[in-house]
Amino acid sequence: MEVSSRQDTKAELLRSAERLIAEKGLGAVSVKMITTDAGARNPSAVHYHFGSIESLIEEVFAKRYRGIEAERAVRLERVTESDPQARLVALVEAAIGPFLEVCLEEYGRVYARFCLQFVSDPRFDYAKLIMNAGAHTLVRLSEEIIACLPHIPLATLEPRMRQSFVIAMVQAVSFARAVEAGTAAPIEAAVREAAICQVAYLSAPA
Repeated sequence: MEVSSRQDTKAELLRSAERLIAEKGLGAVSVKMITTDAGARNPSAVHYHFGSIESLIEEVFAKRYRGIEAERAVRLERVTESDPQARLVALVEAAIGPFLEVCLEEYGRVYARFCLQFVSDPRFDYAKLIMNAGAHTLVRLSEEIIACLPHIPLATLEPRMRQSFVIAMVQAVSFARAVEAGTAAPIEAAVREAAICQVAYLSAPA
């Protein structure tokens, strides 16, 4: 029972941190706000379970990201296009599709807004966290995208690819707003449009 209670408290802290940061922004959320919202009886619950608020925030990001990464792996196996341009679009669709699709659900929209806050904060090395979360599929996707763009120097393409991750967060939040407003395009069309925009950015002449 005690173990179950600890696990429940930890899960509530994760949920509360995710929602509060999504709603209010990283700078406006305190440890006290998170513990109160989570209903934790111990005011030091964040430090007990995670060590610090930064570690809690990193776990919020990584926990859901692992599921997105797993879905990416499935989609990557379905990419069969041989034409470089068509393959590039399909690869980018595989990369960003899972982010947009989770926005069809409320938890996904909260996560998208959380992620936009997270990747904008210089305290967090999100690229390192992605690798620590086991982002083997994202690495493979990146390699294949680079192979589709041999005319773009790596010195130009690699920074673009890092920036494209942040752009994907903005696209997901924009889609989340459209879902809530009832104006969202069908998910397949939304993913295709987001991918085409990303491809235009990645493949622009250096």
